[in-house]
Amino acid sequence: MDRFEFYTRLPRNEPGGVAFTNAYLTAVPIKAVDKVLDLACASGDRATWIARSRGSKVVAVDADRRYLPTVRRKSYEGGSGHLVLPVAADYRNLPFPDNTFKVVLAEGAAMSLGLKQALTVWRRVVTPEGHLCVTYPGVVNKDAPAEVRQALEKRMVDPMGTLGDYHAIVRATGFELVHQVPLQTELWEQFYADSMRHAWALMASGEIKEDDPQIRAVVAEAQWFRTFGRSRVFLQAMVLRRVR
Repeated sequence: MDRFEFYTRLPRNEPGGVAFTNAYLTAVPIKAVDKVLDLACASGDRATWIARSRGSKVVAVDADRRYLPTVRRKSYEGGSGHLVLPVAADYRNLPFPDNTFKVVLAEGAAMSLGLKQALTVWRRVVTPEGHLCVTYPGVVNKDAPAEVRQALEKRMVDPMGTLGDYHAIVRATGFELVHQVPLQTELWEQFYADSMRHAWALMASGEIKEDDPQIRAVVAEAQWFRTFGRSRVFLQAMVLRRVR
């Protein structure tokens, strides 16, 4: 079992939720005529909700094309099938012309590129004065030891930095920070609780064994958060405006 096979049955494959997305989108005026890009869309819950609540066309992109049928199904079930377009693409090389999207959402997508590279390569698809909403994990203390860092850094290209580090990257890549929101602790906990329940259900059904690498990774990350991560790491949503 790989990460897709485990998380495709859950609402999301990274910590978050509608309350988190809505908290930072309050700073972004999305109109029905605006075209929105949702990167790392996974099963499509976020894209479906945005299309339904804002009435905008949403291009839902994930690097794993296996998510696409689920995105189509969920968008139609959610009443947004006519507005959501599922696409499989490499986050480093998006197949869209420059200045295509008024708003780009990237919850979790930057982890596989690093924040600086992500902002650099995604900037071109954002319209001038348009918004890029990106989430990225970091450490409260720049000298945080390995046990605080390693669970998330296993899935990241660059080591985690501090919020000050990220603000400097934002300015250097042609964006202005207009709003920011941290993921609430209860949403972190909910994500790991859902993951653990799903892991237990799979093992109880005999579908997967306890020593499966994906199960071990899920359990280890949940235990890491409870033991080391809580209050020592953050997941920040940053609403950025393209300024030049």
